[in-house]
Amino acid sequence: MDRKKAFPKFPELKTRRLVLREIKSSEAEWYLEHFSRKEIVEGQGFPAPDGTKGAREELEQYIVGLFRSRSGFRWGIQIKGHDDLIGSLGFYNWEKPYGHKAKMGYDLDIEYWGRGIMAEAMSKVIDFGFSKMKLTRIELTVMRSNKRSMRMAKRLGFKREGILRQYGFNEKMEIVDEELYSMLRQEWSERGKTSTKLR
Repeated sequence: MDRKKAFPKFPELKTRRLVLREIKSSEAEWYLEHFSRKEIVEGQGFPAPDGTKGAREELEQYIVGLFRSRSGFRWGIQIKGHDDLIGSLGFYNWEKPYGHKAKMGYDLDIEYWGRGIMAEAMSKVIDFGFSKMKLTRIELTVMRSNKRSMRMAKRLGFKREGILRQYGFNEKMEIVDEELYSMLRQEWSERGKTSTKLR
């Protein structure tokens, strides 16, 4: 697949309640505020940005530059009818040259937890990954302390493959174990009506 021909523009997606849209370079202030939130820092296992300059650099590296290099997509999450971003999600490490697998990441403001918003967004993005990116495998790595994320992964149909020992870092930059989850294209297709309800 020629990724730049396949995706000349960032693909906006919509669900019943949400708009999943491109995050722009000009949104560094949102990035700084969002990724400095205690719950996001703890869930991601990544320290808050180092001020506005650090936020701009991270935004360029992990979001804007991700699409520019076509090594993944990171969507901003909006409630329909509202302009504010409430989180993000997407694919990174989209393997080259064959492109058969990628990793997923996601985050959501605590005010919106427990409403099924991330599961709804994830379902749409998973569909995009398997149908448009032609993935055969999607991976998630989750810190063992993040029980909410594990429950959502299982609800969506991800399978726990095992423990990655001393694999990542927590917000204090301490090395920690993470759990590996995966989903295959045929497993998502078999879910059928369940995945449609979430979209």
